Amino acid sequence: MGLFDLFKSPEQRKQQEQINQLRKQIFPGGRQQQEQEVQEVRQLLNYKYSKEATEYAYSYAVVSYFTSNFTNGNELTDVILRNSKCTVSREDAAKIAQFAVLKRHYNSNDSLVQTLHKKSDGEKLFMVVFGGIVEIKRAYKDLTNFGKFEVILFNSVVAFLEYESEYPGKYQTIKDDLFANIFKQARVYNIPMTNMELAQFVNSRFETYLEAILRFFDPEEEGYMLLKTYTLFYEQPLEPNPETSFDLFEYAAFLPALMQMRNYVIEKTFTTT
Repeated sequence: MGLFDLFKSPEQRKQQEQINQLRKQIFPGGRQQQEQEVQEVRQLLNYKYSKEATEYAYSYAVVSYFTSNFTNGNELTDVILRNSKCTVSREDAAKIAQFAVLKRHYNSNDSLVQTLHKKSDGEKLFMVVFGGIVEIKRAYKDLTNFGKFEVILFNSVVAFLEYESEYPGKYQTIKDDLFANIFKQARVYNIPMTNMELAQFVNSRFETYLEAILRFFDPEEEGYMLLKTYTLFYEQPLEPNPETSFDLFEYAAFLPALMQMRNYVIEKTFTTT
């Protein structure tokens, strides 16, 4: 108990204990996790606001989401804007809300599986695809927002392949929701494309990553390397015709992390129905 806790009433101390427990649930990695996420939000908002203002808005958003039954980011956006201490614009509040939702700050009474059961299959699959970003960041290194979008597209191909294999014919029932979430995330990451350009880009990248995955696991193409995938993730994201990197030292560290992420997506894909 701190010195100033002596001057708090029993009710105030109880409330503070509840807040501290809630913070541990939201940020199990402690202050380091919270600061890392605030830094990501600041980058997302192009550093328009002070660290303190961004941290307040983001913390308020995740606490509100964690303790509510919101079904989408639009409701959370409105909650952020109703707080007079949150000084962000509507557009930036929407970005914060989407970031908070996609960070998977689930209702504190629910497990991941329980939370997924409340979503459509397409939404569930996107949450799995998005969650893969954390895996490759932990196992290898962080990415730019454009690089994260490339990862989302790669993971979408992995998830599609597994989903169609396990649940033949159901792809058509989930693809609209999945694509809608991919497009929403493109706007969160400020991908500089019109809707038409983005649709063409996503289809092109799906073809690129599908070919790469199939060739990598083809016994007749032993020795095929996912160097172009590394290039698109870390060196030239969003480039339509990138020059493939041949940095084999980086590739040696990248590949195990990529396979760890792929395994995560495959495993979690089977929790979506």
